[in-house]
Amino acid sequence: MGPGASHDHAQHKVTGFFGRLTSALSVMKFGRKRSVLMAAATGVALVAVACGGGGGGAGDAPTAAPQMFDAQGNPMEEPAGLDVIERSGDAEELELSTFQHGDFSLNDLAGKAVVINFWFPSCPPCRAELPDLQAAFEAHSQDDVQFVGVQLLGLDSAEEGAEFLQDLGITYPNGPDTTSSIIRDFKVTGFPTTVFLDRQHEVSRKWAGILDAGRIDDEIADALAR
Repeated sequence: MGPGASHDHAQHKVTGFFGRLTSALSVMKFGRKRSVLMAAATGVALVAVACGGGGGGAGDAPTAAPQMFDAQGNPMEEPAGLDVIERSGDAEELELSTFQHGDFSLNDLAGKAVVINFWFPSCPPCRAELPDLQAAFEAHSQDDVQFVGVQLLGLDSAEEGAEFLQDLGITYPNGPDTTSSIIRDFKVTGFPTTVFLDRQHEVSRKWAGILDAGRIDDEIADALAR
């Protein structure tokens, strides 16, 4: 592939990524947060330029947007080892009352890998990655893997969280962490964070920051293989 083709591919990737964000934002009903999300969405699109390759000269330095937000909705600098956090032991027990799927418990998922995504509606990278998580959930529907989302409460209510998921078309189990105990148990300090559990419910990977479809599939394959 020649340089021109590579540039066109990168531009197409960024345009499609930003278009998806803009489309999602257009259905956002939380007016008080819209301007913050739109500004951050622009920044997340610039991250795609940095990751996917751009057509600028060697002296051009793409501006990287934060890939994580703290519980107060403030952008965080990328932590060291963003995508390499060591394997740890058994996951804490997780029980959650979900919006549409009743009670969720790890005890009911013996022998299944589990993908746990921590998010909240006012977090732009959370919004950006959720469609990829939904696509992975659908693609792995016949595999021994279960998805669950855990919403941080504070900036957004549980009602806003449920509406947010409906707007995005997210159908796998999600629910609010009403006591923040799940977030504490899994030592989540930035959002989004995704924890992959293997079939024995040991932590296979804890990923701090935004994930793309390819990385989600890779981590699921690794968790299922353990």
